[in-house]
Amino acid sequence: MKHRKKWAVVCYAGLDAQTKKQRQRWFGGFKTHAEAEQFRLALAHSPAFSSGVGPYGSPRLRTGDYLRTWHEQRVVLGKIREQTADRYEELLRCHIIPGLGHIPLARLAPAAIQHFYTTMISERGLSTTTAHQAAAVLHVALRDATRQGLIVRNPADNTTPPPVAEYEPTVFSPEQTVAYLADARTTATPAVYALHVTAATGGLRLGELLGLREVAADLAHRPPLLSVHQQLVRAGRNPVYGPPKTGRGRRTIVLSDVAADVIRAALLWKKAQRLMLGPKYRDSGLLFVGPKGRPLNPSNLWNRDHTPRLRRLGLPHSRLHDLRHFHGTQLAVAGVDARTIADRLGHSKVSFTLDTYVHPALAAQEQAAAAANDWLTKSGLSAR
Repeated sequence: MKHRKKWAVVCYAGLDAQTKKQRQRWFGGFKTHAEAEQFRLALAHSPAFSSGVGPYGSPRLRTGDYLRTWHEQRVVLGKIREQTADRYEELLRCHIIPGLGHIPLARLAPAAIQHFYTTMISERGLSTTTAHQAAAVLHVALRDATRQGLIVRNPADNTTPPPVAEYEPTVFSPEQTVAYLADARTTATPAVYALHVTAATGGLRLGELLGLREVAADLAHRPPLLSVHQQLVRAGRNPVYGPPKTGRGRRTIVLSDVAADVIRAALLWKKAQRLMLGPKYRDSGLLFVGPKGRPLNPSNLWNRDHTPRLRRLGLPHSRLHDLRHFHGTQLAVAGVDARTIADRLGHSKVSFTLDTYVHPALAAQEQAAAAANDWLTKSGLSAR
């Protein structure tokens, strides 16, 4: 704009953290419009004054409008799973768009994004996990905007995202697991009891267990086998199933004899239910189902089966998924090699299995102490 017979460039410099008003910087003293325009184009590439409009962008495009379009395109192109798409949509609708959606995409500065991160935790009281997830979604969305030429650079690159709170799983001891399963045998249906036994002895993810079809269990084979080909993606009235989480997730494992026996009992119970209910029985073809043949809902398992059992037995808080951690840990204690453990859990990298699913166990520590004691005593060292 022209200012006192000379030209000046006015730049957007983000939102003030206190007043939440737009900040502006003036650069004046240009003799001609051409000089001011050349300076404006150079300044548009500076991360200090917004990310700038890319060759295919528009200064009028709002961040919220871009994020909605970006999410719709990823869903249509199948770039994200349905469950992930639901979580992305929730983060965008409830947090990201209300906080940043009104700002033009080309003017979305690192300062505004950093203030948004801080506000989510300090003022809105959200967990660091939710804030971290929102930051991750925003970063990916802005990265794609840069690749499409809508903005010059990703303003989220120059921010510090909230830390993610790491969950420490509760790994039951063998005695606690036996008590848990013994209670399930008397309080749950045969199908739910078989699901818990298979989780503890097979190490499947909960979604994989809920997605198993009857034909997945080959109980006539010696040894009995269980094949994982699909998992529950979205629960509800019309559940959605999809392929396992990873390529290694599509696998066949050997069932323990105990798991095979309880699965046989669950199949007999299903036949009895089908005969008793007649047309009211809706056979879903799944291995673990409810009393009327319908798929099991993970929320019902948590609220009506798992949590009450923990309270009855006085066991520490845990997730259903933690039985998978128990399985990996006990295999390591028994001396099973890491590659086999990773194959049973459906992991491609052995290092990830060891870091995430194999936890210290008291029995293993006792074995290590006994081994160390043997080394010393055999060498002639005594306690006296």
